Formats: sequence, structure tokens, C-alpha cells
Amino acid sequence: MRLGAIFCIALFAAVLAELAFPTAPFVHATWWILAIAAVVLLGSIRVLRSLRKIPTRRRTTAAVLMLASMLVAGAAGFSNSLFAPDPRSIVAVPGAQVALPELGATLVFPDLDRVDARVVLARGGSTTPISCRRGLYVGATLLRCHERTVVAVAADTLSGAHLTVTQPTGSTFLSPVLLMQHTQEIAGFDLPFDSFAVPAVHRVVKVVLFTAAQAKLLRGGSEHRTVLFAVDDSLGRSLNDSLGLAANGARKRVADLLLQPRIHRFPAIVVLAVPSLPTLGLALLLAVAALALWLFGSRTGDPRAQVR
Repeated sequence: MRLGAIFCIALFAAVLAELAFPTAPFVHATWWILAIAAVVLLGSIRVLRSLRKIPTRRRTTAAVLMLASMLVAGAAGFSNSLFAPDPRSIVAVPGAQVALPELGATLVFPDLDRVDARVVLARGGSTTPISCRRGLYVGATLLRCHERTVVAVAADTLSGAHLTVTQPTGSTFLSPVLLMQHTQEIAGFDLPFDSFAVPAVHRVVKVVLFTAAQAKLLRGGSEHRTVLFAVDDSLGRSLNDSLGLAANGARKRVADLLLQPRIHRFPAIVVLAVPSLPTLGLALLLAVAALALWLFGSRTGDPRAQVR
């Protein structure tokens, strides 16, 4: 029975490892799946063989509960390793609402200017903020938050008239917030970039983001995070003075536009599959009950104990 308990502990350790490190390569490795199956099989055989040698009914019940605990925990870990989908990232503009059909819930992204900008999970009439430090476990899903850099842009004419910014290829057509999901290599740096259009004056603007350290190396750069604007007409033709560097929050004349970038940190969500928490809770409850019966089970009143 002690050996069966060791198998049970090893199995719980393996499943908890999947829970704690859902993106680790071993989680979906063939050897890991086979190892979980082997632990469940060997542990079950060991517990079944020990049943005939257990002197009391309560301890027999404890062994059966331990066997059930191993089977339940093993099923949670095995199914997660074998069938869980790959992680997916959800990047959205401020104020967006993104449905999660598998959870029957909706992710609500905060406004850009909020100091404590947290994504909220709305489900069944209740809302739960998602911490970027701890994440949020929901059933067999972990919602993990991480912050990304986005750029909010404003465009004006040289006379100061405000111009509407659109993103024909972006996730939200009328949003002035660029999500910077693409990268481009410039001067040996792999830099985030995005683009937007200014339909009123038939301009297309490409935006490249530099960190403060990278900006120091640029001619005319600053010690702050910097944006490079490149302005073309709607047919893709370059204009005079079509390139310009603008520090965070500074207005810059580029071609025939006044452009202003504001660089922000904004949360995104990664959806990860993990072993089912309700299933693990059941397995843990069975294990605790088995341990309690084994340690504190009395032989008093047990017919087999009286025979001995």
C-alpha cells in the first residue's frame, strides 16, 4: 500500500506540473503522456494486489479511494497532455469585447487611459479581473495576462485641423491605437511596426517603434522611446520629407501632416489549456479521504479485526 501511495504522489506531482507550467514543451511530449499512463497503470496494479493483504475494512476502503484518486487525477493529466489545444493569444484594442465561446464568457478590455488597466472576464452576470501576476483559472483553462506596447496616433493638417485615422488592415477600422503586431528588421534590429491611413488627405503612414536604447543610436534620436513615421500617398508613392522621428508624446511634421505618437503598455490575454480544476479537486478529495481512513481507521467493530 505504501508503494501505491508513492505512485499516487508521483501522479499528483506530474499533473500539478502541467498546471504550473502549461507552456512547457514536456506537457505534450509523447514520453510524458506515456509516463503518466505508466504511473497510473503500475499504481493501480499495486493497489489492487495489496487489497487481499489489508486487515481491516476501513483500510480496504481507503485503498479503493486511493485507486479512484489515481484514476481521476491520471485522466485529468492524460487528457490535457493528449487533447489540449495549443495556446492562443488575444490582442485587442481598448474597449473591445472578445467572446470566449468555450467558456461561455466575454473578455472586456479596458480603456487606454486607465491607470489600473485590467482585462475583465464577464460571465453569467459577474465580472472577474484578470491579474497579470497570477492569471485566472476557469475550469480547464488558464487566462494569463501580459502587457504589450501599443501606439496611439493623432494626425492633423499643417493648419491644425484634426484628421480621422483608420486602419484598413487592422482589427478595428476606426481605432487610432496601433497594436504593433508585426516586426521588421532595420539596421540589425527586429522592430515592431504597424500602419494607418488618413483618408481625407489620401495618405498612408507606416509606424516603426524604437525602444529608448535603440533610439539613442539613431541620428537625431532621443533618450526616450521613439516612433519613426513614413508617409506615402494612397498609391504607395513617397513624398518629400516623408520620414520623421517623433519621441513619445511629441508632435512632428512629416510630409504634409502633423503626427503625434503616444506609447502605452496595454494588456493582452493568452488562453492556455490546463488539467481540469474540478477534476483535480475531486481527485484531491478522494486522496484526502483515503489518507484519513488509512491513518485513523480503527479496527474496533471490524469483524476481520476481531478474528485476528
